[in-house]
Amino acid sequence: MAQRGLARVLGLGDLSILASASMAPAYSIATTFGIMIAAAGAGAPLALLFLSIPVAFIALAFHRLCAVKPDAGSTYAWSRIVFGRTAGAFSAWIVVLSYFFGAVAAVVPAGTYTLELLSNPQIHLLSPSLVEQPAAVAVAGGLWVIGASILLIGGVKPTANASGLFLWIEIGALLAFVGIAFAHPIAHGAAPVTSLFTLGPLGLAGFASATVSAIWVIDGWEVSSCTSEEGKGTAKDPGKGGIIGLVATTALTLLCMIAFMRIGPLHAFSDHSSDTLAYIAGQLGGGLYTDVMIAVVLLSTGATLWTTQLGLSRIAFSMARDRLFPRVLTDVHPQFGTPHISIATINVGVLVVTLLTGFAPNVNAQWTYVLDTETFVLGLTFIITGLACATHFLRAGVPATDLTRVVLPMIGVVTIVALLAVNFASLAPNVQWLAVGALAVGVVYAAAMRRRLVPLEQRPAA
Repeated sequence: MAQRGLARVLGLGDLSILASASMAPAYSIATTFGIMIAAAGAGAPLALLFLSIPVAFIALAFHRLCAVKPDAGSTYAWSRIVFGRTAGAFSAWIVVLSYFFGAVAAVVPAGTYTLELLSNPQIHLLSPSLVEQPAAVAVAGGLWVIGASILLIGGVKPTANASGLFLWIEIGALLAFVGIAFAHPIAHGAAPVTSLFTLGPLGLAGFASATVSAIWVIDGWEVSSCTSEEGKGTAKDPGKGGIIGLVATTALTLLCMIAFMRIGPLHAFSDHSSDTLAYIAGQLGGGLYTDVMIAVVLLSTGATLWTTQLGLSRIAFSMARDRLFPRVLTDVHPQFGTPHISIATINVGVLVVTLLTGFAPNVNAQWTYVLDTETFVLGLTFIITGLACATHFLRAGVPATDLTRVVLPMIGVVTIVALLAVNFASLAPNVQWLAVGALAVGVVYAAAMRRRLVPLEQRPAA
């Protein structure tokens, strides 16, 4: 019997919304802004702007490859097609790690902000002390995983609609806070707009560290390529949606950073790296502002959680077609048109790991450990995609001087390789060993699984 395909229900607008919602500006600022300021001071927005250039070049690579080889497996599928079985199996390992850690990294803040919202004085359904307890955070985050599973299985179109609703509320609230921040007097020790063109007090090393941290801020737009088999328009739409989401959301995030840096001294943002937006709301007046800000971050976190799980389930679906995962993961729900078994299986794994993070010594360690590892493997997926794009089109006879298919993707690759190399030296030893161990396991996995991959000529059509 022929394999049932995924439901083709997403237009360009849906794909753009999924890309922007996955980038989750409020969530990204809440979790990373303070860390970037600690590394680069007033140069944090410049670090994000600097990173956005090579990442935009990588987005072009996603766009070009989606147009000629649309596949739910995205980076994995292109690497397997361009570089062969071994490289494909290795890329599969790296991509799954990237999305899996991304999903877990979203769950921790989801749990934290849920407890903060339910324990504030106006609602007071829970004790405020639970916010600092990793086990309570893990349980609250686990409930978000279950809710995301139900939404994802129910259809990609409802998921896009829910993401769009959350996104527009998020954008409206952030723009309102931006307006309030610009109207607020500049705080003593704050960074005015004229001081933003700097590398920061730690020089190039600090600026490089902030730039690598910004990978987490600027990540998520590539989820549109994982839904390339669910688009109802042309094969170019998923790549376009990713680029639209990347450009629009990065611009909004930069605007927020510049506005918010006016309302407090730089060291205060570093001191509040775990609750940056709550601190900002407090500086703007607190009370209702704080409650609204926490709710906005929670909406943003929920959207990035299920869009990350969306991407991971589609990658697993593609890998299962190639026999890297059990074929049962290719089953498509007859009513909803979603890979329901893939979604359920992936989310069970995310739920288990989420609950295990409850044994971390504290919530900050719970988050930082996941973030550092995720940033490293995420950078690798961008590198692999850029290389796959340039190699594919060069083999197809495209001139080496072609700007959008070869030159710009390779500039993106070289830049991100340099940033990851500089940042690796600054990672904690346990994270360095984890990164090296992940690569080593990937090599072993590729050697063991390469023969399971179906030959290209027998590969099911996307």
